[in-house]
Amino acid sequence: MPEQVPAPAPPAQPNVVLIGPMASGKSSVGAALARRLSRPHVDSDQFFVARHGPIPEYFAAHGEAAFRNAEEHIVAELLASPRPSVISLGGGSVLSEATRARLCRHFVVMLDVTEEQALARIGDATTRPMLKADPAAVWKRIYAEREPLYRECADLIVEAAPPNIEARVDTIEKELPSR
Repeated sequence: MPEQVPAPAPPAQPNVVLIGPMASGKSSVGAALARRLSRPHVDSDQFFVARHGPIPEYFAAHGEAAFRNAEEHIVAELLASPRPSVISLGGGSVLSEATRARLCRHFVVMLDVTEEQALARIGDATTRPMLKADPAAVWKRIYAEREPLYRECADLIVEAAPPNIEARVDTIEKELPSR
């Protein structure tokens, strides 16, 4: 019988991982939460860009499947870090079954946002390759497809209200497992 390799042990304090749709505030809330908790903040999209270059160019050159594969590997690497961090994931990270399985070892917060708020934040969508054709219709379709996955992974859901970053950070901090 083949020897079973045990899953890596979770960090002594779990990472706080922010998930949610495009333009839900994962990067800005993540940075503020990390400052509050005195933890490093890592944004998977920024990490991707540092390693592979701009996402729109990578997406255009290699396609969505290659992007999702590279994203899955980056997220695995970030989640495996031994130092407890606040990690903001790209909106599509939860599409990976392997990523969803890894998330269960961390404290996962879904940041939700209304369609109106998201579209106001997105603007002309030039930096978001998935939205180029019709930002409103595509955002709505993507949200409908991914929302059940976000909710499946989330230990906490922070709705669009409270509207400001500090209020959202307060909400998350109150619900964190003892640290």
